[in-house]
Amino acid sequence: MTQLSSSVVDVRAADELVRGVATAGVTVIVIVAALLALGLFLLFRRRAGAQPTSAAGLDSLETRAGVALVHADQALSGSDDELGFAVAQFGETATAEFAAAITLARTKLTQAFRLKQLLDDSVPESAQKRREYALQVIALCEAAEAALDAKNLDFSRLRTDEANAPAAVASLRTRITAATSRLAPVATTLDRLRGTFEPSLSAAYSSALGDAERFLAAASAATEKADSGLSPAGVNTVAADLAEAERTLHEAIRSLDAVDGAAARLDDAARALASLVETTTTDLAEARVQRDAAPDAETGAAIIDAIDDIERTLAEIAATGSLNPVASLDRLGAAVASLDTALASARNQAQRLEHARIALEGTLVSARSQLAIVHGLTKSVRVGADARTRLAEAERQLMLAEAEADPVEALDAARRAVTNARDADALARYSSH
Repeated sequence: MTQLSSSVVDVRAADELVRGVATAGVTVIVIVAALLALGLFLLFRRRAGAQPTSAAGLDSLETRAGVALVHADQALSGSDDELGFAVAQFGETATAEFAAAITLARTKLTQAFRLKQLLDDSVPESAQKRREYALQVIALCEAAEAALDAKNLDFSRLRTDEANAPAAVASLRTRITAATSRLAPVATTLDRLRGTFEPSLSAAYSSALGDAERFLAAASAATEKADSGLSPAGVNTVAADLAEAERTLHEAIRSLDAVDGAAARLDDAARALASLVETTTTDLAEARVQRDAAPDAETGAAIIDAIDDIERTLAEIAATGSLNPVASLDRLGAAVASLDTALASARNQAQRLEHARIALEGTLVSARSQLAIVHGLTKSVRVGADARTRLAEAERQLMLAEAEADPVEALDAARRAVTNARDADALARYSSH
């Protein structure tokens, strides 16, 4: 009986052991299955999150990038003005870091405009690539604005320290006197522009002299007000008056500079046009020889068409003179480019290089003139990202042209600068309406 009881106990113990092992096995299987399911869920969720539909929200993202570009460009323009005020008030040594911050911001903005140019390129990019470009544009613009904001804040604080207010008043008076002495020469320059060039070229500056006089009067008034507020104890509260005097003096100088700059550009264009007319007349003689010796009918027809185009353009320029040298440079430059193409196979390398050097001078003048006009238009916040992007691309192509040693390559880059500057001008005028 005792032996039987012992056997029952052993059977029960074995049964308990089996049930325990089975329960543990089931538990392990359940845990493993749960972990596997969780892992698969997380894996697919990660993949879904890492690979969104590339086109989702792309339009709004690109719009945001365009807005960021406009804001950053306006911030850079404002900081340029602020730097001018700061240099005048505190000197170049004290403003060196501010100038460096502006240079850094301009570099980032140039990169951003280049990416925007790629977004606008006629060759379509993939949706994923466009998303990457747009995000990079936004990041670059935010970094540029952050660099500018930090230094603008520094100089806002610096201006609250008015221990040097008496010296600032004296400096303002000296600079106001110097700017006032420019009024009569600028008036003479305006009269010359009106009498020499097409009225539309000087119309943009017709109010510049009056604006300069008005700003100088305001600067003088603010300076005298600041002077009257100086305290013998050296504790002054004239920051607002000094800032107003600096601002209005800066605007006066900018108005005067605009007239002198326009005159210089138009004079350069007139000289470049005269030089291009002279060399083009020589080119026509060569073209007529090449026309008669053309290797085939198609080449001969292309040379004939180019000759006719140049002759018409030269006749128009002779009839109108240099009333609008920039426009005449553009027209004649385009006609010369067509002739270059027609004569390319007939000219030797030395001739092509020499001709490119001559044509380059006028094209660079035209590009710089176009860029100066568009820069004036972008002072308006209403000018959108597309126009600013074309302007940045035109500036980039002009830099390439100026740095290129090969005159043929430089001429191509300069012509691209002119084309982009024209596009920027058209877009700026359209968006500002």
